[in-house]
Amino acid sequence: MWKKYLKQLVAASMAALLVCSLAACGGDSSEKKETSGGNEVKESVTSEEKDVEKETKAKDDSKETYKIGLSNAYMGNDWRQIMCSVAEWTAAQEPYAGSIEFDIVQSDNTPEAQIASIQTMIDGGYDAILIDPSSTTALDSVISEAIDAGIVVVVFDQSVESDEPYKIQTDCEKRAQIGAEYIVEMLGGKGKASGNVIMDLGLSGASMAEQEYQVAKEILEAEAGIHIVATYESSYEQGSTYTGVSSALTAADTIDAVWTQGPMTGVVQAFEEAQKEVPIIVGGGYGVYNGDALTMLDGGHEGLVWLSGMPGMSALAIETAYKVLTGDDADVVKDNTINDLYLASNNTEITEMEGVKINKLEEGVNCWKDQDASFGWPVVPTDFALQPEIADIFK
Repeated sequence: MWKKYLKQLVAASMAALLVCSLAACGGDSSEKKETSGGNEVKESVTSEEKDVEKETKAKDDSKETYKIGLSNAYMGNDWRQIMCSVAEWTAAQEPYAGSIEFDIVQSDNTPEAQIASIQTMIDGGYDAILIDPSSTTALDSVISEAIDAGIVVVVFDQSVESDEPYKIQTDCEKRAQIGAEYIVEMLGGKGKASGNVIMDLGLSGASMAEQEYQVAKEILEAEAGIHIVATYESSYEQGSTYTGVSSALTAADTIDAVWTQGPMTGVVQAFEEAQKEVPIIVGGGYGVYNGDALTMLDGGHEGLVWLSGMPGMSALAIETAYKVLTGDDADVVKDNTINDLYLASNNTEITEMEGVKINKLEEGVNCWKDQDASFGWPVVPTDFALQPEIADIFK
């Protein structure tokens, strides 16, 4: 009996010694062993050091992704559709493809609808919001709200009065000025010009449309012999242009020129439908350029076709937002006005205006019969890092 008890006592003592030995020798996983020169070295690792290691590994394993959205309030013309296509193509290329989540948020073409959609984007955790605005002033408060929330805001195409966001826009006043001066020159020259003119108001609520109209109107009204007999609203698309010009034709027996902010083919169709002589026309632009250039070329009409306002401004907006978000913004311009004006005409007598060359309309050179009416190339500035192929945008 005694021997049995003694054996149990010895066994218990040995077990206790073994537990103590394991505890002293680092049975805890926070101690690691290394071998150097055949000797075992024990190194203690604190829980704080393990947390740092885990955090560093997590950062290495996951690259930060930025959520960028484009707010667009109008899809009624080809330019806007091309603009969206360029943005989607750009976002799918590196360095953006692996670093951003990109989507386009469409709304109705009213300030109220666009404001509501932008507020939803603010609540949706976007890091940057790109805006083609429906109003010059109405969006200022929601833009401030987004910026106050730490969101990068880039406004492009149309402008806004607020100086808080980054801005990208074309020199629309330059093309408006040259178009009006071309009409003056064709109607007799400065101080001598005379005739009846119809003017296009562009797109309702668009700041750029108002800017262009006012610049051109001032130049035309400065000529005592020129009379602006009617206006219409093209909404930058051919159907509204045709309807508007058709109605405006009743304003006078003779129309000598039409100044438009874009579509020209609808102007020609309205005059031909009314069996009236096609007057001098200036206009064009992305989204309608190729069709208008071919219409003017094939009909031998007098006028000036401009190519300007690249839809690839959306690509520049993505680049701007990305650079600001990543801190690589040393070369970012807060208010960036790009000059991308190209002019073409059947008239070879006037070869330059305001320092801008006027090219001769030629098929295969500046208009293409094997391309859609909406075609215009290039769609992004030639110095932009990413250059799409025609098939990437025009599908």
